[in-house]
Amino acid sequence: MHTDTRPRLVVLGLDGLPFSLARHLCAQGRTPNLARIAVSPNASALAAELPDLSPVNWTSFYTAAGPEAHGVYGFTRFNVATRQLSLADFSQVAAPTIFDRLGERGLTSRVINLPNTYPARPIPGMLISGFVAHDLARAVHPPFLLGPLTGAGYRLEADTARGGSDPAHLLAELRATLASRRAALRLLWPDLAWNLFVLVLTETDRLFHFLWDAVTDEGHPQHPACMEFLAEWDALVGEVLDLVKALSERDGRPVRLLALADHGFGPVRAEVDLNAWLRGQGLLRQVTSGGVEQCHELDAATLHPDSAAFALDPGRIYLRTRRRFPDGTLDDATGQRLAERLRRELRALTFEGAPVFRAVLTADEAYGPEVPGQGALGQDTAGSGAPGQAGFGQGATGQRVGTGQPVASPAPDAFACGDGPPLRWAAPDLVCVPAYGFDLKAKWNRSQVFGLPRQYGRTGTHTPDDAFWYDSQAGQPGIDAPVSVRDAGALVLRHFGLDAPPRTVAYPAILAGQADWRGPILSGPILSGPVSPGTVHAAAPHASLADSPIIRAR
Repeated sequence: MHTDTRPRLVVLGLDGLPFSLARHLCAQGRTPNLARIAVSPNASALAAELPDLSPVNWTSFYTAAGPEAHGVYGFTRFNVATRQLSLADFSQVAAPTIFDRLGERGLTSRVINLPNTYPARPIPGMLISGFVAHDLARAVHPPFLLGPLTGAGYRLEADTARGGSDPAHLLAELRATLASRRAALRLLWPDLAWNLFVLVLTETDRLFHFLWDAVTDEGHPQHPACMEFLAEWDALVGEVLDLVKALSERDGRPVRLLALADHGFGPVRAEVDLNAWLRGQGLLRQVTSGGVEQCHELDAATLHPDSAAFALDPGRIYLRTRRRFPDGTLDDATGQRLAERLRRELRALTFEGAPVFRAVLTADEAYGPEVPGQGALGQDTAGSGAPGQAGFGQGATGQRVGTGQPVASPAPDAFACGDGPPLRWAAPDLVCVPAYGFDLKAKWNRSQVFGLPRQYGRTGTHTPDDAFWYDSQAGQPGIDAPVSVRDAGALVLRHFGLDAPPRTVAYPAILAGQADWRGPILSGPILSGPVSPGTVHAAAPHASLADSPIIRAR
């Protein structure tokens, strides 16, 4: 035994893995390595930040803060000056990362495939960016990592273009990226010159999006192939657990392990396009040479200036008030009335007799109240770390995304921040949370509100409930159980003796309860009684840019 006093923590990300499905797979004996942590009393379900998207939640993890502080509210950002969309990325994150915080104490991190860390920037340690990375040369820090990763044939992302129509191709792609994660693990782990090690496996998310029905239906023709892939995935999980065990023995004390998913998953009964619905209500108009079907799905530049509202992925509705938009059409009072109208009508919306929405939250409910004196949308907030942006499509460095051009900030005292969340003013006016089985969209080229899975090739969708969580030190004195993903990042900071940012808003009470991979349940355990591999338990009761491979991946 080699006694090492270096403080350590290992984080294993299992993107999109529902806690209840994990327990089910373990009970069937499908994932014996996952069972080493999933059947432990230290495992439980975790809530996702809203919206329940990977860039929102993984950014919340690595900043230990919510969207109102780090500024990432979805996959895309809207520029109020150009009316164009851009993909969210690492340059737009306005809050300090846990890696920077640890670096201030002389602590080092190694990070592999963490979403929304592209383009890579220097951190105290090493970084291999995750989704939406597309250029390996810009996805690594330090730059010398490019050589060995290129030599290993490292793949940043699976090609999911044929994900819905060619399962064999999808599974082959996922095997290639899984092999890349293993190669990166074996490259960055061995010298042990780190304090925090983070590895995120995103393959489950891709698998569930396109083959959720095959994973969960034992009679599906692709079910055996999916189980074979999950066995390979489980082997890599086991490799990580073995490394943690060996390191604990080497260091002479247990090395703490956290494992988490960024959201849950469930089936798609129907896709629901909010922009199509807003258009049908006369609230969204688009300038097109033909029908909206002729537009690109991300072509927000078609927004007509007379529009009262629009939506961004997946359920973010923005009201075009003059306070927030330079060319807005609504005063604040009219915007408030419209918000209440939209909440009523959306909550009443049904598909085949089933309610479409579980909740329609105001920004105050989702992200806390806006602080008086904060900047209007498109204006900087002095001293807050918020981007000096002409809309919500610029980087936190004060540069317009994609151009590198600086954006002038207002006078230092023009928009006092107060003590509130620095980017709360950029939040959507309404955050829609779908009922189980509905997948929200906000395309600019769809004319129909509802679409069936066979039309778009996806059978699985995110849920805000039931994300997988495990902490090897859960229940010990002074360690609080996390409520949502941001709390996992706070646990990392506290593990190393650092203060975590305080929560600015409680998790919405209307979303309390648990979901199960078979459907929503209101209360009670997901699986009753102890679970061990090979034991089958009865189901818990329950109520019944488009051409880009990056976009297609999600």
